[in-house]
Amino acid sequence: MAPRRRLSPTARRAQILEAARDLFGEGGIGQVSMRAIARRVGITQAAIYQHFDDKEAILFAISEDFFGRLIEANTEVMARVTTPIDLLRRSMTAYVRTGLAWPEEYRLVFMTSISGLEKRGAHRMVPELPEPISPTKGTTAFAYLQDQVRALMDAGQIRKGDVDVTSEAIWAAGHGIVSLLITHVNFPWERDKLIETQLDMLLFGLLPEASPERLSAPGRQVQAGKAPKA
Repeated sequence: MAPRRRLSPTARRAQILEAARDLFGEGGIGQVSMRAIARRVGITQAAIYQHFDDKEAILFAISEDFFGRLIEANTEVMARVTTPIDLLRRSMTAYVRTGLAWPEEYRLVFMTSISGLEKRGAHRMVPELPEPISPTKGTTAFAYLQDQVRALMDAGQIRKGDVDVTSEAIWAAGHGIVSLLITHVNFPWERDKLIETQLDMLLFGLLPEASPERLSAPGRQVQAGKAPKA
């Protein structure tokens, strides 16, 4: 038999992450050990620790890879948009599309509670830690959304408010539709229309009370207690 080709550290790392993703999806994170991951890869348990300190470090790497895809998608969007509000719409569409394209990674990153992952990947600084967290791809990805919200508020194109809270509310809307679509895959969704309608509702709700778009919306002129004209 020919000797087994030795993989580079980068290739071995990718192999470990792929095996971990598969095992997490098959049996749940709590049921998967570092030994099981090493066995799936075909290396010793000692060898896996040359690449990752523990299971949470593997989860964090999976998280960073996913956020890297979000950053790439957002960078592509920024090259095509013409207005700040269009950027927000396209960014959120890219977020939803990326989540749907990588459902298992999305489940691990956003639908799993892991304490170590929360400390390393939180989009806000964690006050109780003795030292500040270095910026991660997760913080960078969320900062794109915060910057968009801040620019829209400064320009008066959306309602004034707390930038962090508004950004989190926007993210929550995107997360809701992604988690729904990847969890209930057998429901006959009209996926594109659902995504478009959700974003329309989100953006309309962010418009200032006196904005022309809000005032001209269908049914806006109908006052409470009065029936519309025939």
